[in-house]
Amino acid sequence: MPPDPGLAHRFPMLKRAVEHQVAQGRFDESLKLVEEMLSLSPEDTGLSKLKARFAADLIKRAVQAQKREAGTRILEILDAHVPASHLGDTERHLLARAKEDLYSL
Repeated sequence: MPPDPGLAHRFPMLKRAVEHQVAQGRFDESLKLVEEMLSLSPEDTGLSKLKARFAADLIKRAVQAQKREAGTRILEILDAHVPASHLGDTERHLLARAKEDLYSL
């Protein structure tokens, strides 16, 4: 089945919206968009890797902003919507570091 043509537009649009809210420190408001973004095309392995890298970066930024609850929620959303079997060593390593930072907060 070919990828959804709207996905090429939808994912970057959501990513930019989340980055904008996070840059303003509005982590809690961005969670709904994060969930929508991470639920896009769950069968796409390449996109799953991209989602995991982005989520790891968001968790790192939440830790830096002392937003532990938001970081924990992002991790829960990622676990619910992105199959672990799609992730490579790089993504697993990035997520492990993000979890370590989150739980050491």
